[in-house]
Amino acid sequence: MLKEVNNISAISLLLEEKFCVSITDRNGIITHVNQSFCGLSKYSEAELIGESYSMLNPDYTAKTFIEEVTMTVTEGKVWQRQLQAFAKDGSPYWVHATIVPIYDENGEIIQFISLDIDVTAKVLTNRPYKRTVENLLNIEHALDQSSVVVITNRQGVITYVNDKFCKLSQYSSDELVGQTHQIVNSGFHPKSFFKDMWQTIGDGAIWQGEVQNRAKDGTYYWVNTTIVPFLDSKGRPYQYISIRTDITDCKETERALKLALKNDFRQTVRNLQNAVFKYTDNGCGGITITLIEGKTAKKLGFSEENITPEEMHKLFSKEEITTYLGHLTHALQGNIVQFELPYASRTFLIYLSPNFDNQKVIEVVGTVIDISDRIQAEKLVEHMAYYDYLTGLPNRRLFRKHTKEIIKQAAHNDDTIGIMFIDLDHFKHVNDSMGHSIGDQLLITIGERLQSCVRKGDMVARLGGDEFVILFTSTEISEVNKVATRIVEKVSQPFYFENHHIFVTPSIGICMFPDDGDDFDTLMNNADTAMYVVKEKGRNNFQFFTEELHHNAKEKHVLEQELQQALQEQQFELYYQPKFNLQTNEITGVEALIRWNHPSKGTLFPATFLSLIEETGLIIPIGQWVLETACLQAKQWQDQGLPAISMSVNISSRQFKHPSFSKLVKDTLANIDLPAHQLNLEITENLLEGVSYSQSILQPLREMGIQISLDDFGTGYSSLHALKNLPITQVKIGRAFIQELSANNQAVVKTIIDLANNFELDVIAEGVETAEQAAILQGLGCNEMQGFLYSKPLPKEQIEALLHTIFYSTMKELP
Repeated sequence: MLKEVNNISAISLLLEEKFCVSITDRNGIITHVNQSFCGLSKYSEAELIGESYSMLNPDYTAKTFIEEVTMTVTEGKVWQRQLQAFAKDGSPYWVHATIVPIYDENGEIIQFISLDIDVTAKVLTNRPYKRTVENLLNIEHALDQSSVVVITNRQGVITYVNDKFCKLSQYSSDELVGQTHQIVNSGFHPKSFFKDMWQTIGDGAIWQGEVQNRAKDGTYYWVNTTIVPFLDSKGRPYQYISIRTDITDCKETERALKLALKNDFRQTVRNLQNAVFKYTDNGCGGITITLIEGKTAKKLGFSEENITPEEMHKLFSKEEITTYLGHLTHALQGNIVQFELPYASRTFLIYLSPNFDNQKVIEVVGTVIDISDRIQAEKLVEHMAYYDYLTGLPNRRLFRKHTKEIIKQAAHNDDTIGIMFIDLDHFKHVNDSMGHSIGDQLLITIGERLQSCVRKGDMVARLGGDEFVILFTSTEISEVNKVATRIVEKVSQPFYFENHHIFVTPSIGICMFPDDGDDFDTLMNNADTAMYVVKEKGRNNFQFFTEELHHNAKEKHVLEQELQQALQEQQFELYYQPKFNLQTNEITGVEALIRWNHPSKGTLFPATFLSLIEETGLIIPIGQWVLETACLQAKQWQDQGLPAISMSVNISSRQFKHPSFSKLVKDTLANIDLPAHQLNLEITENLLEGVSYSQSILQPLREMGIQISLDDFGTGYSSLHALKNLPITQVKIGRAFIQELSANNQAVVKTIIDLANNFELDVIAEGVETAEQAAILQGLGCNEMQGFLYSKPLPKEQIEALLHTIFYSTMKELP
């Protein structure tokens, strides 16, 4: 027995850090818990020992639990479940529990060990989707009870059918899925009928109509059909949901009615499920109901006697009566009419069919079908298609549709509208550091704050991710300006979730109709352009679109296209700026600097295009070209017999964080056969936000012999921390300190030099332009310098000439 207890203790110690461990005896009484279990349940060990799991879950019964676990392990299986429990303070939590039995010498179970993993965050993350799941269940129930539902992909291939469609078509689900609707095509409708349908839904609009299909046994049936397209982020349909109501009986009713005209009409229609009515023109601009029968009519309590103008005015508004009377009159003019009538919390589909005598309408026969369940299902599907599942706000599709309608109205009324594009700053950091559950709660709350800032009638929508947009109807710039100010202030206030204080800020771009565009896409693009200007200027603000912004954005777009061509057409060139050691009067190395030989603008410096290639990702291929070209040049100089000098290459943030960065550097050196100690990678402090990550990248490179310089040292946020923890070999004093060597700046420079010496690092000053600056720096102990005082960056031919001159002059001085 002692051996088992020792084993249990060992297991408990081993799993202490990863699991919430608890042990019960064979009767379900808790005999041991670890600290993780106590921390999650918020009960102390003393409070739990001697109790059962019913303390944590009121639905727990020891007898059922023991029987279930015993049966599971007897079958050779592992008992695992996801369970909900309640902590001491009443807060719920969820664990994934694995129960392991402990046996005595006779093979009898004496104890159970439960190893629990906390999955609360995962469960809470899935909670925002609960509403969507409930909607789907409601839809499924409504459709299965009343309607046919079919889902197809964008090519029309069936991907889902419900049981009602299988029953109606007499095909099984396996026979239908993977087919198109050609399988039930009756041949009744012309090709133009389906061409019109596909044109409508292909444009993203909802199509409604009546279709005759053919069942598997060859019989024909009719369905009233609504097709709802679901659109992707680019506004293109990716699937279609079709909701159909079987109206075969209605069609049969119409046929029977025509036959019954010669027989006892009232007796024929009285037992029909649907309501049937007849009416004629009363000669005074109204109608006279001559018959109304059927089970639906009886359920609603309608008869010829009680359908009077007085009663109708009690049931419907004046506008509704005018509309319905218009439909009835239209049928008296010889037209077949169909319309929907909401009444008594139900919705009815009404068909009007005129009867002629000598080409003159003598009466109209109408049929009434209850389509309430189908309408409810359509509303649920439409809500899913038009509203964001998380925040409940209108989604991109509804926002586009509504905005286009408002633009038309504004153009007709000579009105002004505004569009505000909102992007949250650093939202990704919230998701990465606190989890998607907190991120989802944050998005919901931001949606609520945005709605509280706008006027009634304005629309707040979520486009996706952390992007929101607002439509201001009938407004002025001054009003939008006030709302933007209010949003910046309100969204910037802290959010509190689960004891977390979260701070995010908005970047907002605004454009106005008609000044900044007269169509949806132009207005959205311009608002987006203005938003990116805010991002570039530091975030947490708003910016109205201007023609200048448009011009700059256009130039930026052109420049981006030209940059892509520049790499393909080899328009880039490297210049090299030497680094001098004043004590030895030698060139210790060169820094590779990119230049763009633009075909029309001449030589462009990095300041004009570096941020753009970083933003667009072109920094990856261009940065690779710089690294390979610089290393190849260093190898060529070495092969020419010149001294082996250091080749410095600047590394951008996006390059440094690219997964293949280390491999690229290693492969480049190997392919060119350049000694690793001749390559110097220059990085800035801003790259070193995560010291552990930076160390994992830099340490292997340093172990190869590659030199690593910390550029612009002293201007970042963690200089000393970086020096202490990272494999740096050299620090470069930022040119900001060199340009004005005041007493304060000299003190800073002296501190940097002393720090470098203490860490046994080389130190170099860059941006040295005057002899006075050089003298001061030498006096402070800095002997290696780089700047225009010694040499500006030079193209390949000129730097080679300089290297040869210095090398051969040095050779002549040798004895």
